[in-house]
Order: sequence, then C-alpha cells, then structure tokens
Amino acid sequence: MNAITLRVKNAPGFRVDGSKLLPVELAAASRADLPRVVLQGAGETCALGDLFDIALTQDDKPSLTIEGDACWLDRIGANMTEGTLTVQGNAGDYAGLKMSGGELHIEGDAGAFAACEMQGGRLSIHGDAGDFAAGALPGDMEGMAGGTLAIHGNAGARLADRMRRGTVLVAGDAGDFAASRLIAGSVCVGGEVGAHLGYGMRRGTVLLTHAPSRIPPTFTEGGRGFDVFWLLFTRMLARERTRGLASFAALAGDVLPRRYAGDLAVDGRGELLIANS
Repeated sequence: MNAITLRVKNAPGFRVDGSKLLPVELAAASRADLPRVVLQGAGETCALGDLFDIALTQDDKPSLTIEGDACWLDRIGANMTEGTLTVQGNAGDYAGLKMSGGELHIEGDAGAFAACEMQGGRLSIHGDAGDFAAGALPGDMEGMAGGTLAIHGNAGARLADRMRRGTVLVAGDAGDFAASRLIAGSVCVGGEVGAHLGYGMRRGTVLLTHAPSRIPPTFTEGGRGFDVFWLLFTRMLARERTRGLASFAALAGDVLPRRYAGDLAVDGRGELLIANS
C-alpha cells in the first residue's frame, strides 16, 4: 500500500477540483500513472504532476499528505470513505464535502462550506474555517449528518446551518447565525458568538463555554432532568483532551450549565447550554 506525499510546486492561477485526491484511490495507482491523473480546473484541466512533486513510501494504511499552501484546491477529501488525508497548509472551499469516513486534517485554514453535508469520519481544522461550515449546499435542506468537525480556530457565519446529526467543536469564535435552523446534533463553541445565535433552531444542543452578550428573545430559561445527558456529554468531550481541545474536555459532569429552550418561534425543542457562567 502506498503512502503518498504531494508537494506543491506550481500554483495554477485558477481554482482546481481536488475531489480525486483520496488516499485509497491514489494508493492503488502506479508510480507512472500518478503524474498523469487529470484534475478539473476552472474551464480547463491540469495534470497532477504539473502541480505537485510526488513521493511514495510503503505503509500498511492508505494515506495522503499535501505539503504547501493549497488554498486554490477545492473539495479536498470530498466523498472520502477511509484512510488519512493531511494538508500541511491551507485548503480551499468544500473540504470534507459529503465525506463518510476516514480522517481529514488541515493544519492551516479552510475555506467556505467545510464539512458541508458530512456524513461520518473526522475533519480537523487547526486554523480558521469559512462560512457555512457543517452546513448544507445551496438549495439543499440538510447539512452535516454525522461525524465530527473540530475547528481549533474561528468559524465564519452560518456555522452548522441546517445540521441534522454529528458533533461540531469550535475552540475559538463563531460568526453570525451560528446553529441557525439546526435540526439535530451538537454544536460546541469555546469563544464568542455573533448575532442571531440559534435562529430557527428546531432541536439539537448548542453548548457555549462563555455567556453570550445577549440571549435570543425566542429562548426561555429553565428545564430539568438533563443530569444524565450532561454527564455523558462531558465524558464524550473529555476524549478531546488528547486532540488539543482542552477547554471542552475540562467541563465537569457534576456541575450543570444554565439551560435555555428554543427557538420558540419554531419547534422550540432545541437547547442552549451555557457552562462556566
């Protein structure tokens, strides 16, 4: 099994669809075939060997590493089902689009729509993420439906818009309309949040480790009987300690957060939990 490293040597000057760059698929290609893999660009095509220097080593598990700034490379990890893909730099838009398994690690920033309609696996972004992370494609009704998105920096606007299932962790701040139209799933934010938090939220859980400057007027304080849920939830978050998200891992299961229910303008069955306040 080949472990492949792609080192950026030429930025193409236009955006490139990187959805073909998957660990399992490329691991099955021969050394001679890899440079000839064709990637679709904006109105034109380019060969893998024109953009990257390619190095191969033997490994038991399929893996792919992209070294260098690839902010022009969109759809990295799209539809990924297994293996490990690491970007040692920045990535473009739609990283992890509809991925259902494996691990995608971006050591820099990611563009818009990261983890869009993700179904499983884990996407870790060690920098910032753009707008609509864990959201839905324009015109679609459901966003992220499974897996874990971990953002070590900040997230843009409309984080987890229409999210249906899974876990989103943001160590830094989140922009306006975070958890908007949330259907289900868990969204945790360690920093500040922008305006219109939980707008149109139907169900699901939003956890904040810092109290927002304003509680949305369509949320009401109260609710009991979530002791067991909170204990299990904090145990799940404790596993993030080894992944560099200690602010969530430090939450105590025996100290209940303040709880609000909303958005009362819709179903009103979502919950906003505020810890350490």
